[in-house]
Amino acid sequence: MIHDHLRGVRDFQQHTAPGLRPELARLAREGQSPSQLFITCADSRLVPNVITSSGPGDLFTVRNIGNLVPQPNVSQPDASRPDDSAAAAIEYAVDILEVSTVVVCGHSGCGAMQSLLRGAHRREGQAGTPLTRWLRHGQDSLQRVRHAPARIRGSALSEDPLERLCLTNVAQQLDNLRAHPSVRRAMDSGRLRLTGLYFDFATAQAYRLARNGRTFSPVRPRLASAA
Repeated sequence: MIHDHLRGVRDFQQHTAPGLRPELARLAREGQSPSQLFITCADSRLVPNVITSSGPGDLFTVRNIGNLVPQPNVSQPDASRPDDSAAAAIEYAVDILEVSTVVVCGHSGCGAMQSLLRGAHRREGQAGTPLTRWLRHGQDSLQRVRHAPARIRGSALSEDPLERLCLTNVAQQLDNLRAHPSVRRAMDSGRLRLTGLYFDFATAQAYRLARNGRTFSPVRPRLASAA
């Protein structure tokens, strides 16, 4: 029996590869020059190229549990060590690829945020795992949601603690991004902007975070102008 991924690869080779081959050949010759660094969750339901209508070479993508951006030079005694993998990707995208935009995209029903609410990050000693240590990078989001929770514009503050944290986490990770030297330098020079997105699975609706870091507005289709 052919495994699902092999079946998918066979379908790609037969139906999709012929159409993509010229563009991929161009990218092979010229190298990548993406315009965005797209930081999002590893959740299998979230597909960055689908929700951004983008293709090969458009997004430099970083995916991890909870779309977290570890702060550089973390010094708190109870925090996990800074993550060089995430920091290296940010530095490479901003300094080497010179992307013009960094996007942090969160989503509804995030399992990482649920684990934070349940206190998984507080496990110590033998009970600690790579996952629980990683989740400690989300502690700032837990603190922020208590005093500055984010919400959907025009709606009351959600009564669902998980939704409040999923939304607020996006704003906090943007703040964490600003602490990275590469990002700070690029923003100071005016060549980089940061964007926060939130994707709701149930409605297939994307929301964009306002500059105030507190409210998300739905991303609406552009209506065609009348002939």
